[in-house]
Amino acid sequence: MEITNFEETGLAKVESWIKDNNIIDLDIDTLKEALKTVNISFIAEGINRVQSTLLCELKDSYVQQSQRYVTMDEKSYSLPELSSADSRQAKELTDKAFELYEKMSELKEGDFKGRPKRENYKYGIPIEDARYILPLSTKTNISIAMTGNKLCELFALLYDTRYFNLFKEFRAEIIKYLPNFLVKLLEDNHNSNNIKLIDDLYKDDMNRISTTNNMILLNCFGNLELKVGLGAITSTSSVTPSKKLEMWGEEATNKAKGLVQRVLGYGHESIAEQARTTFGMMCSMVTYHQQIRHRLSENHREELTNLILDTKREVVIPPSIKESSFYQEYLNLVNDFKEFRLYVLNEYSEEQALAFILNCDQIKLIISTNTRIDNTMLAERICMNAQWEIRKLSTKKLRILRELSEILYENSLPSCIHGKCKEGKLTCGKQLEMREKFLS
Repeated sequence: MEITNFEETGLAKVESWIKDNNIIDLDIDTLKEALKTVNISFIAEGINRVQSTLLCELKDSYVQQSQRYVTMDEKSYSLPELSSADSRQAKELTDKAFELYEKMSELKEGDFKGRPKRENYKYGIPIEDARYILPLSTKTNISIAMTGNKLCELFALLYDTRYFNLFKEFRAEIIKYLPNFLVKLLEDNHNSNNIKLIDDLYKDDMNRISTTNNMILLNCFGNLELKVGLGAITSTSSVTPSKKLEMWGEEATNKAKGLVQRVLGYGHESIAEQARTTFGMMCSMVTYHQQIRHRLSENHREELTNLILDTKREVVIPPSIKESSFYQEYLNLVNDFKEFRLYVLNEYSEEQALAFILNCDQIKLIISTNTRIDNTMLAERICMNAQWEIRKLSTKKLRILRELSEILYENSLPSCIHGKCKEGKLTCGKQLEMREKFLS
């Protein structure tokens, strides 16, 4: 891999400040503050999907190459170092995944304009579904733009003992572009979480999440509409919120509901941030990437090695594949990957086994959001043009949220529900169907 198109603004100023003031030691918080207005941009070319997933979890601004542009040759994936015999098996297994991907997503003969639709595929399996069989060893390119303080989190990832060898090349590449003074500070100041301790904290919640309960409400404020109403009062009244509650008495909830409806109607959406919920979610690695790309929610996921150790965990099989002649071949290949990566984990290391996690493998995560964030995310993901799996999960989440408050989540819907479709020529044409589904 290599890092290209590196550019930064502001690092020279920070370096001069350190030298002029003869600063010898900087704690992590001061370093972050000093780097907060520095801007950094670069492109990481030829990294694999394990690396790109971990980088995207840092919540920088990024643009990643779509998997629809995966090519079918040995340069399309990056395998860990194994013995000769095991390397051959790893390559054979990975080649099978790429071959199946190519077969399933074969296009019909003939011309068509724009992005292929399902009817343009020979077996009715769109490339978005075929990619579920690809391993995380698949290569990609990612363009990243960040503020300088994010370098602290980036270096914490690069020096994380779980991924130290995985990022060996990346680490060497990024260091080439950074001033020596900064590299030294970042290497000295990176922190590591106590993963086992954190896992213990989330253990009970993770155990509640399963393939059948793949979107569950874990906790939320007791009365979301009242919480948002109190936020509106704080902003718009000279009377203190506690005094207003006292004045409202038993009518507090209804009064708050009316106030929330009125203020949100004015377009003052910031009050909706006062309502917060925490959900448990289980999804494929494909959809996990869709989740983290928003960068709006706070997420905690289980350890990636859990996906390898839990050999009985079901994988996601797109309906188009389940209904096809490739179904059994897909299942057999999944089982072969499960068996091989467990072997690699036991014989080599956790780090080396990560490359053999598949896009269809399911991961558990916990998500904390506020209503304003959910209104934005769900409106995009419930759209019929959204990827089918995240649309299904988002619709399930909306149903749960609307039981908590219909008013707060009235706008957690695609634009076509209350107005005009924003997809233009790509519209699904099912506006009436969508309105019947969500407004009835």
